[in-house]
Amino acid sequence: MTNNEYLAMRDSLLQEQAPFIVMDKNELIAEGENFYNIRGLSVMVAPNVQNQLDQLIGLSPHQCEGMKRAYGNDAVMNLRNSFAMANCVAHPKKFALIANSAERMVDGIVPLNEETIPMRSFFDVVEMFADKHDYEVDQIQGFGHAMYSIVVRLMPVRPQHDAPFGNDEFVTNGLYLRWNLGEIELGNYYLRLVCTNGQMQLSENALDRIHRIDSKKMSEILHSPNNSKLVAKNWNSFKNAVITANNTTASLSEVHCGKSLLLRHGAPEDLAEQLMPYSRLLEMYEAEGLRVSTKQAKSDINMYDLFNRLTDFASHNQLWEQTDNRSSSLMQQSMQLLMRKRDIQTYYDIFS
Repeated sequence: MTNNEYLAMRDSLLQEQAPFIVMDKNELIAEGENFYNIRGLSVMVAPNVQNQLDQLIGLSPHQCEGMKRAYGNDAVMNLRNSFAMANCVAHPKKFALIANSAERMVDGIVPLNEETIPMRSFFDVVEMFADKHDYEVDQIQGFGHAMYSIVVRLMPVRPQHDAPFGNDEFVTNGLYLRWNLGEIELGNYYLRLVCTNGQMQLSENALDRIHRIDSKKMSEILHSPNNSKLVAKNWNSFKNAVITANNTTASLSEVHCGKSLLLRHGAPEDLAEQLMPYSRLLEMYEAEGLRVSTKQAKSDINMYDLFNRLTDFASHNQLWEQTDNRSSSLMQQSMQLLMRKRDIQTYYDIFS
């Protein structure tokens, strides 16, 4: 991304900001199903916002549904108002409601630990951080009218490379800054340069967070003394996990985890089974008369290959829009599976 492209996208996102209002929990006044009195104005909230508001005051969906079936909508309304006034959950005290002007409703909510952080301040941090540490903006992703979340990925002017084995080469010092109205998160990520999947993000590791903008907090995130140490530590952990996975056959349990991740992120059953053939493997063991723990049964898939199948699907499938956050979610959960302690035990192996 050139500097002119960055400036154009930044300015576009700033212009697209949706209006929002900051409220305390005890200001919540429910008026009916998905309607609230917000400082004298009756406003409709989206179902997902209603669910989050219920969680903020300590109500579960089951409680609301049970009360609705037993006593009707008015009882649910009174229950919500009682919980809001009782302050059943200590944190957060405040939240921002984000409006969708076109739909004339509230369709976003951000809990606040301290104060709101304006989008303009976020981009100020991005630019100061990039200048101070010799990084360039590589990519910007915005979600939900550019108000719910923005992620800016930074690439170093002088990237550091490492190869755990063969020609699998990584940039190890990529950084990102993630923003919503309630916080800015700084973290590092790894970019794979030479592999069967092409270029793709592999992992994110949070390094620091701030929940308000002032000189002290700005200084903390711009001058964090532990960033370089944490980046190195995170990379060493990842590299060791990659080497272990490359030398390990996945268990049936790990194949099942991989298939479950694909299904949860919208892959069709037939494609998920093709990439993670858990049902086929299970049938093969049953055909041999072996009914054993899936953690102790070897598959015919290398663990690193299993990881690559997940990340390849996340980065190349055509099922999602470009801004769909399921791609980054699958990347992150695939990383968690890779970093997990392997099922290296006494195996049953029908493939040897």
